[in-house]
Amino acid sequence: MALSAGLSNAGHPPDELKTTATVTFQPGEGITTIALAVQGSVPGMDADAFRAAAETAKASCPVSKALAGVPEITLDAELR
Repeated sequence: MALSAGLSNAGHPPDELKTTATVTFQPGEGITTIALAVQGSVPGMDADAFRAAAETAKASCPVSKALAGVPEITLDAELR
């Protein structure tokens, strides 16, 4: 939701965004990694700008902030 709002506020409302999160849980340690993947169709935006917007959303998202104690959170952003 943070990415959609950020793109829309920047004048690039997305046609479509698909996001997945793969969470690795280690007994005794808890959540050790979260791998985020987002694919989007955003008119008027190139791949570099999309990746930058996704990174900004990841850094400012309330859910990401709540999960800040997870040792590793990765992001793969792909513009279609």
